Amino acid sequence: MHLALQDRLFGASGAWNLKRCTNHDCRLMWLDPMPLATEIGKAYRSYYTHDDTPRPVAAEAENVGRLRRAYRLVKEGYLANRYGYGNGGGGAPRTLGILLYLLPWRRVQVDLEVRSLGAVPGGRLLDLGCGSGLWLAGMRRLGWQVEGIDFDPAAATAAATRGLHVRCGSLEQQRFADATFNAITMSHVVEHLPNPVKTLTECARILKPGGRLILWTPNTASLGHHLLKQYWRGLEPPRHLHLFSPASVRALLEKAGFPRISVRSRNSRFIWEQSYRLWRNRSGVQQCGAAQSARSPAPPVLALLESVCLPVFRNAGEWLDVHATRET
Repeated sequence: MHLALQDRLFGASGAWNLKRCTNHDCRLMWLDPMPLATEIGKAYRSYYTHDDTPRPVAAEAENVGRLRRAYRLVKEGYLANRYGYGNGGGGAPRTLGILLYLLPWRRVQVDLEVRSLGAVPGGRLLDLGCGSGLWLAGMRRLGWQVEGIDFDPAAATAAATRGLHVRCGSLEQQRFADATFNAITMSHVVEHLPNPVKTLTECARILKPGGRLILWTPNTASLGHHLLKQYWRGLEPPRHLHLFSPASVRALLEKAGFPRISVRSRNSRFIWEQSYRLWRNRSGVQQCGAAQSARSPAPPVLALLESVCLPVFRNAGEWLDVHATRET
């Protein structure tokens, strides 16, 4: 599929191939050769595994303007109405929450801030690949009992400063009891796993009956991958070991023991911007997230085009938002 790829994002040495299943109903992609377990750490030496960029779900600054305070009330009301978080401050904020439906782009963003995860009173939440725990801290404020796992000891240390319980290592090494968690989340983690079936099977074991698994991952069936091919940001060799289409991620979860699965593709302006940069500057390392000296109008136009196409071509989005439920 893609041959002799180099790591142009974080500068890991080597050349890598990505192969793809010939079954049109699968289209699973995998890295070949696969890095040895003893060597894979080299690919993460300059990688970001924890990010302290503020997110709206986290605590807000005290001195905010009136407009921002009003928006916060609207958002709290929406989260109370839609997901059952808090009490929305009573009837007035709940009513204000309806206003968010007039701003569909903002409403989707708020949905993603909680990963479309509804409140579970006293519920236990596990985030795999939690980094410094910023998202977990926000979910704790919304009432969850939270725990995290990350491979990076520095990330776990950063999470500890927030009073979070974050373990180092793989999920399988933790030996959680059966039916421990109400929800497990994985934001752009499954593509890094050497054995995703094994890890997701473990997720099914430690979820309570009816518990939810939410994972996000790049979408190989996306419009961006189709147009930009080896320059598509979602490939990211050699850290992305397995890459999924809607069909292959569904097959993966079925094999791991999840009977009820929902797969939706979503747009990403970030992926469009990074992919366009890789395409335009076809040699050299392009540090992820670095500011561009001259911004092109092409990425936002392409992202807008994808948004227009998504209602018809539902699998064209740049990443997959996947929800799976353990059988009751």
